[in-house]
Amino acid sequence: MALLPRHHRLIRFGALAMTVASLGYWATRARSRADVTSEQLSKLTPATEQLIASIAADRPVVVHAFVSREVPREYVEVRLRLMNLLREMEARGGEGLTVRIVEPELFSPEAEEAMEKWNILPRPLVDREGGRIEEMETFMGLAFVSGPREEVVPFLDRGLSVEYEIARALRVVTQEKKKVVGILRTDATIMGNFDLQARSQQPAWRIVDELKKQYEIRSINPKQPVQEDIDLLLVPQLSSCAQDELDNVRAYVDAGRPALITVDPFPLFDIRTSPKEDKLPPPGQGGGMFGGGGGPPAEPKGDYLGFLRDVGVEWDDEKVLSDSYNPHPSLDQVPKQIVFVGPRQDGSNSLTGRDVTVDGLTEIVMMFGGELRPAAGWQDKFTPLLEAGPTSGWALFEAMVQRHPLFGIQGPIPPRPGKLEDGRLAMAPPDGKPKVMAARIKGGGDGEKKDKNLIVIADLDLFGNNFYAMHERGGDVDADGLDDVRFDNVTFLLNAVDSLVGDDRFIELRKRKASYRRLTTVDDLKKEERTAREEQTEAANKSAEAELEEAKKSLEAAVDAIEQRTDLDETTKQIMLKSAEQAENRRLQARTESIERDKAKAIGKVETRYQRQSREIEDRIRIASVLLPPIPALLLGAFIYVRKRRREHDAIPQDRRTSAATKGGKEVT
Repeated sequence: MALLPRHHRLIRFGALAMTVASLGYWATRARSRADVTSEQLSKLTPATEQLIASIAADRPVVVHAFVSREVPREYVEVRLRLMNLLREMEARGGEGLTVRIVEPELFSPEAEEAMEKWNILPRPLVDREGGRIEEMETFMGLAFVSGPREEVVPFLDRGLSVEYEIARALRVVTQEKKKVVGILRTDATIMGNFDLQARSQQPAWRIVDELKKQYEIRSINPKQPVQEDIDLLLVPQLSSCAQDELDNVRAYVDAGRPALITVDPFPLFDIRTSPKEDKLPPPGQGGGMFGGGGGPPAEPKGDYLGFLRDVGVEWDDEKVLSDSYNPHPSLDQVPKQIVFVGPRQDGSNSLTGRDVTVDGLTEIVMMFGGELRPAAGWQDKFTPLLEAGPTSGWALFEAMVQRHPLFGIQGPIPPRPGKLEDGRLAMAPPDGKPKVMAARIKGGGDGEKKDKNLIVIADLDLFGNNFYAMHERGGDVDADGLDDVRFDNVTFLLNAVDSLVGDDRFIELRKRKASYRRLTTVDDLKKEERTAREEQTEAANKSAEAELEEAKKSLEAAVDAIEQRTDLDETTKQIMLKSAEQAENRRLQARTESIERDKAKAIGKVETRYQRQSREIEDRIRIASVLLPPIPALLLGAFIYVRKRRREHDAIPQDRRTSAATKGGKEVT
């Protein structure tokens, strides 16, 4: 008996369902996974896969992941990426790797385990979902255990690379021994210091704690030769070293051993460590009120400029670079000595194609840094890593500080144009040439000395705690859950250390972050508004200067007229001169207030126009984001509907189709 068509369709549907179920079961058993996103952030890189595959059963690794089930909206992507990578590890790991995923609730035994056993504490995060603001205690920490070795990642912030944190922790618990990074003790106490006067411990910079996750960090006595087991020497603020300390650093460098050296013409963290200031006395010998006097004289500084020339670098320790280029409208009030290194308006990018330490980074910020040049006669490799653009100029250190007899040196202050008391030019405008602020030095060896292996950076503030905090938050400056900027200062330092010690396994992983995308149209509008505001301000300032000059001339004319009168005695002249001066000052003050009102009115008009246009653009973008996504689905649905109707029409027999012909004045079907 022949099967009816509906029986055929039923059998085909059952076979298709069986096929789909079989493929799903096979994929589950085979643990096959695929990342179809454009950035591939939920897929392990070959290096991480190789690391996971190297974990043997005789040295097993257990990963305890404590991840809250509910997280704030801005952390949803981080949680999703973390869970995907953990499942990927679980799928690709062998018998030596165990991944345990726990979703703890507050006050549960799992939460108690995370806090008591692994010191993974819930972090209070702000959730702004649905127009409400509430605090959520969120777990997002990992603990890696391999025998007696333990490595804990207490919390994965938005700005961190999830795969990098996982891969680094796996490497730490599986490797035999960490490499050693020695940090030379200088006046720049980035390793922390005990303040005897305040009787308090100054904490180490947070970048030191970041380095400790991957390396063994050791404090190096500058008065002693550098130990042989040091794999890298980090010298913060070379200019604060005495001559015998420089000699120890020179012996280390001449042996061909890697070093990372920083020289800062204007260290914001402590202006007293500037190159032109005396070396700080040892702790406890500062003495005296307001930090001055009372102790033995400070040790003289060594010839650090001669040391730099010998390793191939020329550095003017008095010049502080500035750059008028600022790509961030929200940061338009920062001084020009804050230099943004990265993509520029002309399409150039000094971070691309230079060196593995900077290639692929988004942007790096230099704060009151200096300029480096190849030393005269240096014939070997001098590779620029960070550059200020052609819109950069410089100002002298002395033009940006004030010296107080009681409170010492104060700054920074806006540089004063003109000349200093010694006749030197205080500042110079841009000359149209880029200026190197960090460079890699290689070569220079001879029969007695080996080739140098250095990175020299003309700034130390770029590793400050504020940049580490931004590195964790992912560029969320105003804590609204959105990335405002992305500065890769911390990534640059870690890459520099890795490349110097010859371990580049993590350099590419650090760059695996979500692409930083901006609303360029809104940014351009802000740029136009800022330009218009600057033009209005400059015009108002010029008008005020002209009015001031006119008032001065009027006052001088009134004074001359009074001075030339012979019918007045000196007392009367002085009274009239004082009266004329007061009258001109009142007129000038009234005119200045009028100019300020006009200037504020003009600036307010520009800002109002900007706010209105900005809201219009954002509204158009918001409407487009709501209306455009459903269009492809609607078009596909319409196509399928039309196609289905056409097939149904074609399936109707010819004698049953509606005919337009009529018979006997009646429609016939």
